[in-house]
Amino acid sequence: MESKSERRSVLTVIETRILAAIADRIFPATESPGAVEAGAVEYIDRALAGDYAEFLSSYRKGLRALNRHAREKFGGKFVRLSDADKDAVLLDLEAGSVPHFKRSADFFETVRCHVLEGVFGEPRYGGNRGLIGWRLVGFPGQQFGYADAYINKPVDMSPVAADLPQDRKE
Repeated sequence: MESKSERRSVLTVIETRILAAIADRIFPATESPGAVEAGAVEYIDRALAGDYAEFLSSYRKGLRALNRHAREKFGGKFVRLSDADKDAVLLDLEAGSVPHFKRSADFFETVRCHVLEGVFGEPRYGGNRGLIGWRLVGFPGQQFGYADAYINKPVDMSPVAADLPQDRKE
């Protein structure tokens, strides 16, 4: 098992901040935690260093294009825009209407999917911190069986994750 110090970060500080601002608009905190609190950004960074390495150049190009579009449209960096202006930039990205970035709609869909994976996925991959995503939807996780009382009924057990490092268990 890798420790925090062994985890490789592939995104720059600026890229990480932009990605966190995107994740915050895709799945914002409300009365419940959002994507950033659930560790979606860390999940994506970790995945880009490993199994999703093929997406790294797309992320770099997409994050640069998004930031450039924010400056052109609103005169500021994406992370410093108001939530409404960030949403407008993301809507342009989703619609594929970011100038000089033909694949902006594909990039938006990829990031959106990765953010949701980071919120709801198996915690051992770096996201779903504290089982936040599973708690939000009432998913009990990897239980070691269910009593007959749960057949065809909602499960009201606390979520459990297998092989979750000790520093991440709740």
